[in-house]
Amino acid sequence: MAKANIMVVEDESIISMEIQERLTSMGYRICATSSTGEGAVKKAADTHPDLILMDIMLRNGMDGIEASRQIRSRFGIPVVYLTAYADQKTLERARATEPYGYLLKPFEDRVLYATIEMALYKHMMERKVRETEQRYSTTLKCIADAVIVTDTNGTITYINPIAETLTGWHQEEAVGRPLSDVYHVIAEGSRSPLEDPLARTLHEKRIITLENPGLLINREESEIPIDDGTAPILDEAGNAMGAVLAFRDISERRQAEVALKASHEILEKRVREQTADLLKTNEELQEEIAQRQKASEELERSLVKVESTMEATIRAISMAVEARDRYTAGHQRRVTHLACAIAKAMDLSSAQIATIRVAGLLHDLGKIYIPTEILSKPGRLTDIEFTMIKTHTVAGYDIVKAIEYPAPTAEIVLQHHERLDGSGYPAGLRREQILLQARILAVADVVEAMSSHRPYRPALGIDKALEEISEKSGILYEPAVVDICLGLFKEGNFSFDE
Repeated sequence: MAKANIMVVEDESIISMEIQERLTSMGYRICATSSTGEGAVKKAADTHPDLILMDIMLRNGMDGIEASRQIRSRFGIPVVYLTAYADQKTLERARATEPYGYLLKPFEDRVLYATIEMALYKHMMERKVRETEQRYSTTLKCIADAVIVTDTNGTITYINPIAETLTGWHQEEAVGRPLSDVYHVIAEGSRSPLEDPLARTLHEKRIITLENPGLLINREESEIPIDDGTAPILDEAGNAMGAVLAFRDISERRQAEVALKASHEILEKRVREQTADLLKTNEELQEEIAQRQKASEELERSLVKVESTMEATIRAISMAVEARDRYTAGHQRRVTHLACAIAKAMDLSSAQIATIRVAGLLHDLGKIYIPTEILSKPGRLTDIEFTMIKTHTVAGYDIVKAIEYPAPTAEIVLQHHERLDGSGYPAGLRREQILLQARILAVADVVEAMSSHRPYRPALGIDKALEEISEKSGILYEPAVVDICLGLFKEGNFSFDE
């Protein structure tokens, strides 16, 4: 692994040269040196080092503390201070710049090496935590539903822009308040307050949805018809860490339903007429190193926790979306389970498998735009209804592509209904035009769907599903994927049982 680029800021030239030699012998690259604070700021801007060793007591102008303050605020580069002595006031100024370590002159090579490595590691972990938190926030901002996240006490910890608009409460005002201050829903008919679904979700650790649409009374006392669903955020041990409330304004949907009903009536009438006619000293230095080690471990745990929370939240949103259709609840998770098993058996890279896993959990996210009545319709769909269902791949792509997931997550979601012979949708792609990951997801989707119950037919069973992909291997489905899938089931290496 390549060693870091380091800049040395020291006004004693002999000491500077000695430090440079020691760093070079350790494998580090000296990208710049400076004897003044002003020069350090300028060279940091020109070379962007990975780490700066900064003497606190610089002569002639800006001292090391002020130089560090400017470098950290402008470029975010980690700084480790070098000092032979310093009074309490100077040390307090130094701490305020949040350095990544202190080296008390003279220092040993092992202490120098340990301090540099700890500083670089902490800086890397802080960056990862920030990136994960940004991805988590972007995910919640980009989905079409209003989302409110709470802790286990029902106190709001996050509210996305759609929820701000519907409730009339801004993020800065809502965070820290009880959910009941911001989210007040009554029954449409009796106008009595509805039971708090969050308490049930946290107690029962399962998804809770409104049995019937309710009325949201927002901050301006306006009434908005909504559908909602709550899902628990669980840690790896199954303990509740909070909950997600997802809801949406269904005013337009109701209008669309009225229009659709009218359209159905017109179409039915025409059909009848024509047939009958979708995260100070040497002792102090040793203690600082120990504290840095502890802080780094805490940062690593924080990163794992943030990533775990983000994944749990995405799972909760996926489950809340699935809960709109009781017949396909768990479908996305089971498809993901099978698709990842196929990808692993095909020796795909861990990055490719991780991308398939995210795409699988979100592949039917676009169905949030499809009325529940169509998703759960027991009879045969009309051409218009089937056309609406087919739009879910593009709708899901539009949501996922705005989130900073590794490519090609969004494209996999878009292509999971494409077929080798060009008969799929939405673009009618053929063979190598379809991503391998999408071809894997397509097979897993078909097998799970056929072996599960649907409102318009009973479960066909796994044998019938495997027969389907076997007969149409090379025509609709990728042969290599089909062979792996068949082998997993026949050798007893996979089961949908949860």
